[in-house]
Order: sequence, then structure tokens, then C-alpha cells
Amino acid sequence: MAMIRRLRRAFWFGATVLAVTVAAVLYFSDANWRHYGEGRGLDAPVDAVLVLGGGMDPDAVPGYSSRRRVDAALALLGTGATGKLIFLGGPIGPAPSPSGGTLMRDYALSRGAPAEALLAETRSRTTFENLRFGFAIARQHDWHRLAILTDAFHLERARRLAAYFGHPQIGLVAAPGLALENPVDRSWSILREALAWWYNLVKVGAWELMDLAGVSVETRGELIR
Repeated sequence: MAMIRRLRRAFWFGATVLAVTVAAVLYFSDANWRHYGEGRGLDAPVDAVLVLGGGMDPDAVPGYSSRRRVDAALALLGTGATGKLIFLGGPIGPAPSPSGGTLMRDYALSRGAPAEALLAETRSRTTFENLRFGFAIARQHDWHRLAILTDAFHLERARRLAAYFGHPQIGLVAAPGLALENPVDRSWSILREALAWWYNLVKVGAWELMDLAGVSVETRGELIR
């Protein structure tokens, strides 16, 4: 009986934490759209915008989330809010499958974007890697004024990871996100994002512990995605 009581308490504790996290995701989704939607939060042009991958369809075409992020990025390019876009996303399946970053770049080209303004990162598989590799590309080009573009419900987690990687003042741009999804996809996006908050917290903790243990960045990168 004692074991059953402990399991029951653990279940309700986990359910409560998840419910609170879901509520936070919904709050930040609305707040971020109001403050950062369509580039409203950018008070000056930036050198480059990091466009986070939003998934690909089975036929190797950017998914709906990825397409709306690209469209929002192209709007920034059109208004002069930035001169460069970095599309982030690694292989969408086993080798030799194309990368999400390349597919988003191709989609942007099909929409009339100038090739010289578009870069594609082709290794990252998660938001953690999106930002780690995206910031590395920016450093290679000596770009310091940066912004992140992703769905409104995803932006808060991306912002906090950016701060962890040394960019606490990064610009933020929110794509419409949840408002344009059907109820089933919307519910799944909310739940997945809530779980990802805790998963990313574990990743950061593991990254820090390995750093203290003297594990190289390359090895950590292989183990933590």
C-alpha cells in the first residue's frame, strides 16, 4: 500500500508540474506574439536572423511550421530588418536525406529571395543544436547583432537557450504559431513544447556536469543533442 501511495503522489506531482508548464507555454505564446510578432520587437536592423527549423513533411518538403517561419523571415528581409537569414536544421532522415536547413533555403529561393542573403546550417537536429550551430556560423562571419525567429509558442524556450549560449540580449521575432494550427496539431504542439522545457533543462544540466568533468565540447556535442 505504501508503494501505491508513493506512486499516486508521484503521478499527481508530475501531472501538476506538466499542467503548470502547459499553462506557461500558452501564456508565453500569447505574450510573445503580441510583443514580437512580425518583427515588432526589433528596434534596429540586425546582421542576421537565425530561423529555427520547424519540421519537414515525409516528401522532403518543409512542413507547415517551417514554411510560415521562412515566410516571416522573408518579410524581415523585404523590409530591411536584416540582410542575412540562417536556416537551421539537419538531416530529416537517414543518410543521404536532405537537411531541413537546405530545404528551407530552397523554399525561400522559390519565393524569390536573393541567394546571397541565405545560408543553411545542415547538422542540427534539436533546438539546442539549432542555436549552438547557428551562433557558430554567426561568429564565423563576424555577425554580432542577431535575432531568433520561431513560432510564438517556441520562442521563450529558444530565448532562454540563447541566453545560456551567451546571447541574453538577442532580438526576438515570433511567427504566428498556434493561432494557425488545427485543434489536434495545436494540442500536440503545446504538450510537446511543455515536455521539451524539462528535457532541455536536463540537457543543460548534463552539459554543465560534463564541462566540470573536463569532457570536450566535441564529445559533449555527440552525446547531447
